Amino acid sequence: MRRVRLTVPIVLLAWSSFVTVGATNAAASQSCVRSNPGVTVDNNWAWSAPGSWGMPGQQLTYAIDVRNYDIGCGSSSFVINVAVASGFAISMPTNTISLKSYSSGYLWAHVTSPSVIADGDYPLSVAVERAGSSSPSSPTTSYYKVYSLDLAAPTLFWPNPGDGNTLSGRSYTFTVSSSDDHAVKKIDLFIDNAYVSTTACDDISYTCQLGYKWSLRGASGQHTVTFEAYDWVGNLSLLPVTFTVS
Repeated sequence: MRRVRLTVPIVLLAWSSFVTVGATNAAASQSCVRSNPGVTVDNNWAWSAPGSWGMPGQQLTYAIDVRNYDIGCGSSSFVINVAVASGFAISMPTNTISLKSYSSGYLWAHVTSPSVIADGDYPLSVAVERAGSSSPSSPTTSYYKVYSLDLAAPTLFWPNPGDGNTLSGRSYTFTVSSSDDHAVKKIDLFIDNAYVSTTACDDISYTCQLGYKWSLRGASGQHTVTFEAYDWVGNLSLLPVTFTVS
């Protein structure tokens, strides 16, 4: 019987090449590129108008958005430094946050103005640095906008349902938006003159929005929903809407 000799050098070479390429790709995928972190304060009274309105002695909560711009690295810890104007008090549940690469998260700063203080915009400076580093980012500035006089009531707009609408189905979500020349405190919802719900508007940027889901079962006929918006000195706006449930 004739014997057949088998050889496998080509197979072994191919496997060796595969291992080498695979290791190279794995190393490339594990590369870490570190970048300086970023920070912004999300409280904005209006578009491109940083800061929140507050009365003398009122506590405001500022939402501090921390961003980790690292790519391909593990999680890192960051430290927030907040500086407020003289006479203001500040407290933070924590000033550190751990973030994965290319992700963001929030920290909260509670700032209280003095009980006696002139109206005006008082700066709130926020900077972030990687834990263990001594090179903080360039600070971003927001404001505590102190006011003591407010004669204008809030504005209510974009109500749902609209006046004269007919509703059908199992339920309907009532919504409305409110804004103010300073700050809206809350929005109340009444259905057929009966109190139903309240949305608190503390530290809200731009506009405050109420949403409430109401069952339409057994509610056939005409009804009235009334939205009420209050500011921090008690000015009140009313927006009644009449609708029908089919």
